[in-house]
Amino acid sequence: MLNFKIISKVLGTLLMLLVLLLLVCLATGLFYGEREWMAFAIPAAVSFVLALMLKYFGRHAENKMSRRDGYFIVSASWLVFSIIGTLPFLLGTDMTRLSCAFFESMSGFTTTGASVYTDIDHLPHSILFWRSLSHWFGGMGIVFFTIAVLPQMGVGDLKLFSAEATGLKTGKVHPRISTTARWIWGLYVVMTIACSVALILAGMSPFDAINHSMATISTGGFSTHQDSVAYFQSPLIEYIEIIFMAASGINFTLLYLLVIKRRFREVWRDAEIRFYAGVLLFFTIYCAVCLYVVDGFGIEHSLRAAAFQVTSLGTTTGFTTKDFQEWHACTWVPLLFVSLMGACAGSTSGGMKCVRILTSWKMMANEFRQMLHPRAVIPVRLGYQTLGSSITQTIFAYFVAMFLLLSVAMVAMMCMGIPMLDSISLGVASFSNAGPSIGWYVGPLDSWDKLPDGVLWICSFLMLAGRLEIFSLLLPFVPAFWKER
Repeated sequence: MLNFKIISKVLGTLLMLLVLLLLVCLATGLFYGEREWMAFAIPAAVSFVLALMLKYFGRHAENKMSRRDGYFIVSASWLVFSIIGTLPFLLGTDMTRLSCAFFESMSGFTTTGASVYTDIDHLPHSILFWRSLSHWFGGMGIVFFTIAVLPQMGVGDLKLFSAEATGLKTGKVHPRISTTARWIWGLYVVMTIACSVALILAGMSPFDAINHSMATISTGGFSTHQDSVAYFQSPLIEYIEIIFMAASGINFTLLYLLVIKRRFREVWRDAEIRFYAGVLLFFTIYCAVCLYVVDGFGIEHSLRAAAFQVTSLGTTTGFTTKDFQEWHACTWVPLLFVSLMGACAGSTSGGMKCVRILTSWKMMANEFRQMLHPRAVIPVRLGYQTLGSSITQTIFAYFVAMFLLLSVAMVAMMCMGIPMLDSISLGVASFSNAGPSIGWYVGPLDSWDKLPDGVLWICSFLMLAGRLEIFSLLLPFVPAFWKER
């Protein structure tokens, strides 16, 4: 059975961190002289009281954690953070629909970036900062952050890390997982600061730059303006965003080896990063040619627009500079594909991850070879690594679960009156945590508030399922999870 005392202890610690985040936003509101400070004072008080209760219940907890405990903590922490995160939107703005407030909160923490607001430019600074901060905190992972700053959590670190970083392994830079977490979070902070400085030098205000850098490095996509990055009308800002979005889509372990250890050759030998770079380059050239030949864009404009949108959707960041649904329809499917694919495993991006697509391609190629040589033993190789049957089975199970989940969600949305194209795009944009949707009802620059409550709840569930890569979220619904070992 679950060890509820250790679960309460860890959740209490996580909620204390949420209190700090809310207080930072409260201070931001006071700094700008806003009256919406109660929108953060009340959630902070609720979080603080709940944290004290949980920590009191788990005060005598034995510092041992099972894998079930880890999976339950991860699912519960993301859900609790998103629920409490709805309060600032309900208390600090004119939002009255609970489904919209929860959707906005879930979109923030899962770094999806889809929004239900129709006039973002006039939101209070504190609310804008809360949206960006939820991106930044959720981008690297709620539990992963806790492991980094609270190494005393002890023997449960690896189980918590494994539960949140489901799927394929992201790699370790140190034998101790807490040290790995601190190194990666340090790199995360440095990249955020570097992006902020670059955007300020390019002409953004400090407030806009800080918010956009948090949304960029977390591959989130919340902007401080309704028109997203298009608001600034600056090619230089767009090029800076392209660079930092592309970098944020790389496995942070590889980024550590590249930036800190300067192991350029070792990083480039990684099969996934080569595939990731190749996909972005191929679809950028494809879309640029379409824009130049069909839509009449200039050479530089077509390359910049294509590179920005392909990188933004390919890393599931979700920033926009154009309503790309106005582009020729031949660009829609490639953009939908890269948004579903996502970037590298171990990055802040969502989607299926490049490594799964590449491995599936290798498995398919091996199947043809096996048909020609039935008696041959042909292992699946990814670079210099031979993949065992357990990894290939996990990838197959992931694709089946994703297909079933998206199919059910899309049918449900169509039953609620959403057109088929929109249902497909909304499902993909939510599950891949990409944000912008391609559809007639909800387009890339449209607000999602026009969707019915039922559709918003479905999309919120898909966001969390995609962020936790399905199995961590669905595991507590399996009856065997609650039975004795």
